[in-house]
Amino acid sequence: MTRSERFRATVGRRSRLAASLLASPADAWLAVRMAGWRLVLPLMKRRLPLARLVRLMWRGEQARPTTPEREARIAGLARTVYRSDHVSRRGNCLERSLVLYRYLSAAGSDPQLVVGIRSGEAAVRGHAWITVRGEPVEEPPESLDGLTQVVSFRGDGSRPQSRRISDAVGAAS
Repeated sequence: MTRSERFRATVGRRSRLAASLLASPADAWLAVRMAGWRLVLPLMKRRLPLARLVRLMWRGEQARPTTPEREARIAGLARTVYRSDHVSRRGNCLERSLVLYRYLSAAGSDPQLVVGIRSGEAAVRGHAWITVRGEPVEEPPESLDGLTQVVSFRGDGSRPQSRRISDAVGAAS
């Protein structure tokens, strides 16, 4: 398959996926805003301290809580906007999590941005994800195995914690 054929196939696949997620003009507008953040967050995360960036992304001004269906739609749109098969764009979990944090908080959820590390491999590897009501959003459980939570953020600032994620999941069960 040539490069242009791969590109057309990818665009077609993503267009079908996006169309299935865009139930309304509001969803389309949300996807456009997320795409805008995809352009600027790579620069911002290198210029701003994480705590400041998190405060900037918080939008928890809406009074009424959202529904789990709306949370799932927001998460699905973020997954689509941040999906990348390109080698240089892998590892954008922080950017995707910041966007989820922004739009879930704007929708009335109480998201928590969590940053953790996995050690014991050749190198220490970091990962960021979002939880709502203590449950990971759009995050397969196996991706959190062996992670130690370093810091978590809510709208009211950071709350440093450190523990193995698998221990916390086991304690909650």
